[in-house]
Amino acid sequence: MPFSHDRAGPGAVPVRADRAVEVALGSWEQVGEQARAVRHAVFVVEQRIPVEEEWDQWDALSLHAVARDAGGRAIGTGRLLPPQFDADSATGHIGRMAVLASVRRSGAGSAVLQALMRAAPGQGYGAIVLHAQSYVAPFYARHGFVAEGAGFLEVGIPHVRMRAPLVAPE
Repeated sequence: MPFSHDRAGPGAVPVRADRAVEVALGSWEQVGEQARAVRHAVFVVEQRIPVEEEWDQWDALSLHAVARDAGGRAIGTGRLLPPQFDADSATGHIGRMAVLASVRRSGAGSAVLQALMRAAPGQGYGAIVLHAQSYVAPFYARHGFVAEGAGFLEVGIPHVRMRAPLVAPE
């Protein structure tokens, strides 16, 4: 079953987070250029993740969120993976969450995460899981995520699997 981008609305849909940050939801075709720039800066340059491990086939199938500052500059991103990513199609997966170092703690990460979590019930998901870099697990805990199991290494970085239940919008 293809992932439905149209539940997020046609094109990139702005979601107001606060006066300084706007989040657009869309397909890779719609917002991928901005998402790619943020992910490259954070994962490839800052965290030194090999470029061939950053890009995968799931980008074209995922719903992406891009946070933009008041000037329209992309400052954060994340993606909601499609149902076929996992055998448990009732659980969504958020991944590739990234915020530029210069604007961390601006609310951009929270805005991206909340936008993706709001979109998830429309895709049929009742819960969300993600692989959090261990040092930012407290950030996800503030958004209702709970750690599951032991930590592990992913691309050489300590991670922990976390889960949060979702409530369908009324």
